[in-house]
Amino acid sequence: MRLPILLLSLITSLFVSAKYHEPDLSVQLSQNNDEWIGTVTANLQATEEISFTADIDSTGYLEIGSGYGVMLGQFYTEAFVSYGRADFIDIYNAGLFTGTALTQDIMIFVNTSHEWRESVFSDLLNTTTNREWKNTLGASYTINEWSSFSYSFTHDRELTGSKSYYNSQDVTLTLKPKWVEPYVKYTFGESRVSPSDRTRTENSYEVGFNLRF
Repeated sequence: MRLPILLLSLITSLFVSAKYHEPDLSVQLSQNNDEWIGTVTANLQATEEISFTADIDSTGYLEIGSGYGVMLGQFYTEAFVSYGRADFIDIYNAGLFTGTALTQDIMIFVNTSHEWRESVFSDLLNTTTNREWKNTLGASYTINEWSSFSYSFTHDRELTGSKSYYNSQDVTLTLKPKWVEPYVKYTFGESRVSPSDRTRTENSYEVGFNLRF
């Protein structure tokens, strides 16, 4: 769930003055295939470099995270950690994000992270922690003041168990009237719709909107 926040940090760092100490709150309502999911996200830019995030969705998945981001030349780079809790699974994540603007309208970004997925009953069931290496390469294009288009390619590799790998591609169109951002996203390939999902879904769509305060 952290990638959209990282993209927002990239845009802010490259084109806008950050609002330090002012928390941002967004509400998202989306339909993925036949399921509606609501999500509330809070983002606090505590200092010029340090940010904190928290979000919870209607499935009960809760995630908190923190990042340390700086400009390295023309590249915004952020190291981040997060912890997520679903009904029966703990998810730990540590990674690195970097991105830059090629033009005023085109941005490119790379995200890599290491994820640990641990059942809350792992000691009782004597199960091992699942580890995954997740990598995303993407670009965002601002069509005009009111809309943008983004594409990303993701490669997930299991480091334990079957050691399988999964590739997926996302295409997203977002409209940007004031306060409300409706969007539609289609995912080609196998991916987890929510980090809390135990299995991956092949070829999924999502429509929804974000309310930003």
